[in-house]
Amino acid sequence: MRSNATRQGMPGNACLAVMLVCLAILARWGGLSIARAADDSETRSASEVDLLKAAGDGFNIKSTAHFLIAYDSDAETLSEFIARVEATYRGVYRFLKLHDLDSTESEQKLEMLFFEHPDSFVDYAKRTGSDVAGAAGFYSPKTNRSAFYHALNMQRLESVNKQIASIEGSLDERKRSGRDRKNVLKQLRILRNQRDQTIESVNQLVVQHEVAHQVLYNAGLHPRNGVQPTWLIEGLACLFETPPDRNGAGFATVNQYRLLNLREVLANEPSPKRVTATSYKEAVRSGRLIPLRRLIGDRRVFDTNQPNIENAYAEAWSLVHFLHHRKREAFGDYLTVLARRPVDREYSPATELMIFEEVFGPVDDDFIAQWLDFILDLRVRQVR
Repeated sequence: MRSNATRQGMPGNACLAVMLVCLAILARWGGLSIARAADDSETRSASEVDLLKAAGDGFNIKSTAHFLIAYDSDAETLSEFIARVEATYRGVYRFLKLHDLDSTESEQKLEMLFFEHPDSFVDYAKRTGSDVAGAAGFYSPKTNRSAFYHALNMQRLESVNKQIASIEGSLDERKRSGRDRKNVLKQLRILRNQRDQTIESVNQLVVQHEVAHQVLYNAGLHPRNGVQPTWLIEGLACLFETPPDRNGAGFATVNQYRLLNLREVLANEPSPKRVTATSYKEAVRSGRLIPLRRLIGDRRVFDTNQPNIENAYAEAWSLVHFLHHRKREAFGDYLTVLARRPVDREYSPATELMIFEEVFGPVDDDFIAQWLDFILDLRVRQVR
């Protein structure tokens, strides 16, 4: 069939010319692609090329306000991840500004990898010499990169994911109304809530925690080529494990997970309703809790092979939270001293404790009582 334009008297060559012009306009404005796009590698920066090489095949690059992310997830999952890491970034700089601490913002965006599946994440960790030991994410000061995988695909959710999929698949077969369908929907809702709570817990305790590490190291508070007290490094990161909002991660709010963990350790029972300061000595004596003076001085208490290491995180968070709220000016001075001290030397546990006590006074019974009174007066508002 001849074209309508030719039937109306337009010559065939003129018709072809018009069509070519239209195609060119569509291509110019993105309505139609008539040629293969240039190789992305020709336009990528050296950082992007290097990050993609580290990630492996099948990854794309996303540049955000403060991060450069290699990812292989879908757009919606990536968008939620970006919102979380950017909120953590803002929260860290709000904290630094509040304490009037010297900080810098790197001209280079912070690099991270976001894997859809844990197997790829573990493979990457092995290639970089990182021992993830079942973790869902980590930050490496050596590479200055953080890496994570989509928590939905973690192994401990495999069973509940299968249950949810099975129930969702059977809903069409239960079109009749009544108690049976209502019970099935209730079960589905419970399973989804359990799954979502687990995912959110991982996002806060792993993603936000590790991103806080990355930002704090790159802001200049922690030297990448030096050492700082481990309780401080981990306790500060725990500050940013709270639900993020538009202003950033809420470092000033109570970390309910760590608070409940500490109360359980002190009381030696799950979900305790009442804990007293006298419980501290018993928890230390039984080995459930680290003596505060040792926590401050000894960096080895956070070695992964140490028993009750989770309790050490809760204790470190509680000390940082106490200092931030009750000794804010001195806390800023302490952070400044550590950030400016020489990085080319080791600091013994005795030296670390001495530096701490020069700023805050002796870590004696009175100091411990102040810390415990403040922490145990905090209200537990949610149960994990």
